[in-house]
Amino acid sequence: MKLSIIIVSWNVKDDLLRCLSSLKDNPPSVSFEQIVVDNGSADGTSDAVKQKYPEVITIANSRNRGFAAANNQGIKASTGQYILLLNPDTIVHTGALDTLVRFLDDNPHVGVCGAKLLYADGCVQPSVRRFPSFRAVLYRHTVFRLLGIFRADYKRWAMKDFDYDRQADVEQVMGSAMIVRRSIIDRLGGMDERFFMYYEEVDLCYRIKQAGGRIVFLPDAVITHLSGRSAKQIRLERRLMMLKSLMTFFRKHRNRFITEFFAVIFKFALILRNICHLTLGIILYVLSTTGLASGKKQHAIEKMRKCSLLLSKHLWQIITM
Repeated sequence: MKLSIIIVSWNVKDDLLRCLSSLKDNPPSVSFEQIVVDNGSADGTSDAVKQKYPEVITIANSRNRGFAAANNQGIKASTGQYILLLNPDTIVHTGALDTLVRFLDDNPHVGVCGAKLLYADGCVQPSVRRFPSFRAVLYRHTVFRLLGIFRADYKRWAMKDFDYDRQADVEQVMGSAMIVRRSIIDRLGGMDERFFMYYEEVDLCYRIKQAGGRIVFLPDAVITHLSGRSAKQIRLERRLMMLKSLMTFFRKHRNRFITEFFAVIFKFALILRNICHLTLGIILYVLSTTGLASGKKQHAIEKMRKCSLLLSKHLWQIITM
């Protein structure tokens, strides 16, 4: 078997069926298998896949085991030389899979290839970044952003100037559509299941780079990504999950003492940012009621709701992150 396509799904049945339909319409020219790992969905995902696509191997979990663990299940059940980790909210374009497979065939030192991702409107979705730094993360998630501190570090991490029309060696690619060489992922022991969701692909890319493998972005392999359909069901929890996984990444790959020192600053600055946003929301609400900020009342209410919920309900989660 040349290619194993693994799709982890959670309560996005319609998106998954659309993804499988695109694979049926645009299959690779090599031998391949499709494996769907249903992470405890309540929308009848497993039955729908079995009924409409009986050729697809379906693994049904009784609960949501997390993205990394579910992908590992799929990897263990697969037999392909190459493994394509694909999100259920993707649509595969003509020739994309052959482009990915052919590149790995021709470049034995490449461990991972990432496809060019498009939003539903056809615009390019940023899918390449450098590995996260302490400064970039402080700007991205905390009060440092409001102060403009470490903005240059954030732009460097986010690779805002990256040309998505050219092939390039990069540090990491988005896990929504990434093909991995089986030999290297087996050698590394699969994905780290301490990452329930988010940063598992960053960790994998980091370990592959450490092992001497190349990470390559391929613009000729095009896949539409509807972006975060599963995660949108749990918006606030999603953000906390992302931050927890980020801290797991730092604790695993950075100096422990420096990471714990950073964690103290990060948590304080994160809480302070939400206090600032809550205060701004209150001011905006007051101004909207007096007519000085016309049309901003609903925006102010939503800002206050999010910040107060985070500070009241999830404060302990932030402190113990």
